[in-house]
Amino acid sequence: MDEFSLMLNDILVDIYKNVITLEEKAIKNASSRIKLSISEIHLLEAVSGGKNAGRTISEIAEILDITKPSVTVAVNKLEKKGYLEKHTCESDLRSVRVFLTKEGAKVDAYHKYYHRFMVKSISDGLTDDEKKFLITTIGKLNNFFKDSIEKIK
Repeated sequence: MDEFSLMLNDILVDIYKNVITLEEKAIKNASSRIKLSISEIHLLEAVSGGKNAGRTISEIAEILDITKPSVTVAVNKLEKKGYLEKHTCESDLRSVRVFLTKEGAKVDAYHKYYHRFMVKSISDGLTDDEKKFLITTIGKLNNFFKDSIEKIK
């Protein structure tokens, strides 16, 4: 690999690791009571997107791109911890919908706040031109990853 490729690879790996680590530390610093992994917090986020209707296990699995059995295990674990609750669907008794509890909603709200704070902190030091360039460049990078994922499926 040429020097640019080596540097880009190192930066991408570092960013991935740092974002995950920073999110975990920010959540732990917010409250010593929150004993959740980033994966669990992202599952709460997926459930919260369903608003008052909640989400089915299948919907959560599709959003997070993980298997339904993995979602079921995680949902049961988060239900035991008091962050989620399951309700049988009235129109289809075979279907279960997952909802945030009050405690789950608090964690999700803090996670959303953290993301707003992170984005504001990054963008505050940038000019308008730098912001446009950053969005364009990261957008291209994201499209590359999305296209690569589609080719692998």
